[in-house]
Amino acid sequence: MSEDPKASRRSLLGGLVGVGACALGAAVAAPVVVFVAAPAGASPKSGERFVRTVPLDSLAVGKPVLVNLVGKDTDAWTTHPAIELGSAWLVRTGPREVRALSSTCPHLGCAVQRDGDGFTCPCHTSAFGVDGKRKEGPAPRDLDELAVRIDDGVVAVDFKRFRIGVAEKVQVG
Repeated sequence: MSEDPKASRRSLLGGLVGVGACALGAAVAAPVVVFVAAPAGASPKSGERFVRTVPLDSLAVGKPVLVNLVGKDTDAWTTHPAIELGSAWLVRTGPREVRALSSTCPHLGCAVQRDGDGFTCPCHTSAFGVDGKRKEGPAPRDLDELAVRIDDGVVAVDFKRFRIGVAEKVQVG
């Protein structure tokens, strides 16, 4: 008994459509799986993000200098090679010693400004000594100190952000 040629063509066409649909589904699903799984498979950051700032020799002992912290920032899928991360006050305290203080007021996040022998917050009048210690105002803690190292005569600051409005120094992001 011979097969119906129309039924044979329909079976072949149905098979080809099924294979094509599977191939199309796989082509769409593969990038989606990679996109979703990439951050989960990324290696965790060391927690340090040292940003090179100014030559150590450019800092005078006891004279705060505001520096912009420009460095690489990476979110889940995008790397920004040179983006302003924030700023910090650098205070040279010795021949090879520098203190870095976040320029963000721990009260509500305003940028602190140099004022005489220390810093003030223009938003709510918090005042801090040149060492970052809270003198007065509503700020719940001292200015946040950032880790510093000297790399080939250049001051590098470990950029971090901290929760504002709380007494404890809690790192965020």
